[in-house]
Amino acid sequence: MTKEELIDLLRKDVVPALGCTEPVCVALCAAYASKQLNNPVTKIELDVNKGIYKNGMSAGIPHCEHVGLEYAASIGTLLKNPEKQLTLFEDLEPDTMTQAELLVPHVSITINDSASIYVKCTLYTTHDEVTCIVRDAHTNIVYLEKNGIVLEEKTTQETNNTSTVIDKLKEMRISDIRSLVDSMTVDELHFLLDGIEMNNQLSQYKGTTHLSDSFNHSLFSEDLFTRIIKKVTAAAENRLDGCPLPAMSSSGAGTKGLVVSIPVNEVAEELHVSLEKKLKALALTHLVNRYINAHIGKLSPMCTCVMASSTSASVGIAYLLGATDTQIGYCIRNMTGTVTGMICDGGKVGCALKVSTGSTAAFMCAMTAVNDAVLRESDGICASTPEQCIQNMARIGQNGMNKVDEEIISIIKSKECQ
Repeated sequence: MTKEELIDLLRKDVVPALGCTEPVCVALCAAYASKQLNNPVTKIELDVNKGIYKNGMSAGIPHCEHVGLEYAASIGTLLKNPEKQLTLFEDLEPDTMTQAELLVPHVSITINDSASIYVKCTLYTTHDEVTCIVRDAHTNIVYLEKNGIVLEEKTTQETNNTSTVIDKLKEMRISDIRSLVDSMTVDELHFLLDGIEMNNQLSQYKGTTHLSDSFNHSLFSEDLFTRIIKKVTAAAENRLDGCPLPAMSSSGAGTKGLVVSIPVNEVAEELHVSLEKKLKALALTHLVNRYINAHIGKLSPMCTCVMASSTSASVGIAYLLGATDTQIGYCIRNMTGTVTGMICDGGKVGCALKVSTGSTAAFMCAMTAVNDAVLRESDGICASTPEQCIQNMARIGQNGMNKVDEEIISIIKSKECQ
């Protein structure tokens, strides 16, 4: 894989997202379908995979006091603005929200067994029926049909174009990625600073929830460690509460973007490293995040915001501390033996405490790694190479925990009936 391919992947992967990505994905699918209609929609049918369902049912929606995929679908149907992609909620006004509340009772949801991202949205009017399908990525529209006539359909080859790049990435070693990042220039990576500014603003937003305020207690000193915890917690809780500010995403998710960028930037500022060093650390972090997510899967029974993104942040921190390739491998091994197994029970404000925990582990595992303090390769699911550690993480998520989503969704549904 070439340096240019990695930079292109970064540009496509590190993009703004407003609101939790799963409700946005549903709203985007509905907006694409609704764009084909002139008459009022009378009924909406949603068919989504388990990951979309659990991540969308409790996450806040910007400019909306409600949560749930029913609201996301209704809002997208009314906005009809698919050109806004992951920032379509920017256009939500009070009048639209009033109409959405009337449409919500006419939304039905079914859950399918797709292992990948999948949303099928069918809209009905008195005269028309339109179906839109999103698959494999949150903005990847693969099918559009109106009244039985196919308007758009991606072939398997077209759908898998990005996958070819990801397949190449999965075959690389972490040291290979680091080597190519070392050859990148400030000009090539300068765009990553936009994400730092965006995510810092999100961490400073004064929202309605106050988990991060707890860390202002006198028991916490004003040090680097506490700043990381406070900023990551605040940014994540604001985003998942429906804050009207966007996050700069990573590997298809805004929260992952927060988790990979904020800790690395805070350490870079504390160490007063050069702009070049900081940008390369950020690039390495985003690319390792994409690498791990490619192995584990974007919507896993495990919390990939911690498993993948916190592990990647740990790599970026270690890089800033001058880690060798071997020590970066130690960093991933230490994280493998520390955070593997945290479940994903849906996107919600409480995720802020999960990613705060992950950021704490990231800092500790980076510090231990650069001091050559490493877990034994014989420990549990740890392995001798970072690549094998990541593959073992993926095995736990894909094979060992394949029944977890069913139980989580069963618990969520049982609460709806109470």
